[in-house]
Amino acid sequence: MNKIRGILSQSGIASKLLILIGTTCFFAVFGTLIWTIFTHGNTTEIGSLKLLQLVQSIGMFVLPPVVLSYFWSEKPMQFLHLDRKTKWSDLFYVGLFMIIAIPFINLLGDLNQHLVLPKALGGLETWMKTSEEQATQLTEKLLNVHNVQGLFLNIFLIALIPALGEELIFRGALQGVIKDWKGVKIAIWISAVIFSSIHFQFYGFVPRMLMGAFFGYLLYWSGNIWLPIAAHFLNNMIAIIFYYLKYNGYKLPDIDTIGTGSSLWIGIASGSLVIFGFFWFQKRFQFKSTD
Repeated sequence: MNKIRGILSQSGIASKLLILIGTTCFFAVFGTLIWTIFTHGNTTEIGSLKLLQLVQSIGMFVLPPVVLSYFWSEKPMQFLHLDRKTKWSDLFYVGLFMIIAIPFINLLGDLNQHLVLPKALGGLETWMKTSEEQATQLTEKLLNVHNVQGLFLNIFLIALIPALGEELIFRGALQGVIKDWKGVKIAIWISAVIFSSIHFQFYGFVPRMLMGAFFGYLLYWSGNIWLPIAAHFLNNMIAIIFYYLKYNGYKLPDIDTIGTGSSLWIGIASGSLVIFGFFWFQKRFQFKSTD
């Protein structure tokens, strides 16, 4: 392993991007092939869908950055920013920020859903709506569980693995490669746009993109990828727990509407706190840009 560690460290930016894309496609296809062999491509049984979720998350997001970091750097843990110690106080503030941001995210999502494309792009808009509906139906199937074991399995499959994998590939690998080409701030936004796009939920594109940008800045300021992983995980887990309670008879307000409609003022207040928190984090970590 020592002989191959860092062997591609001098590769150009274009080469690294192509290798990253190629490796991601390879593991995604390989994982899907394994899933197909074991399940015969069954997309109607919930267990099969959850297995597909697992192999795709690991194949597309976890394995590529972990494997490639060994070729791109003699210090792969440092390359992916996994080597930093994480303070409990930082985790607390990041978690608090994500909770406070929920109404603002909902408000942005509500505004995003009112997107109307020109008539010339009517076909595209129809496809976007169809994709959104299919994604929503799939998510509801995955989240609809009625026991604690199912809840923890969903937290593992839909919260932990995606948070770990998506942050490693988008913030750890992709943002790191683009940073050497266009500078860290452009890298943050390009990674955020791609991060939001790959979810194929276009009517939530804007809030997801801004969330991805926050994760990118959080890594930039702190140098610690565990913080965006924790923020991403918490955001996913809150939704999973809420829907678990909802599907099991608990009468709760719709978490996706807090900050919109009659509670618009909560969304505005949340947005104000988010903006304040964004600059507060920047000051807290006192990161000096070197781009």
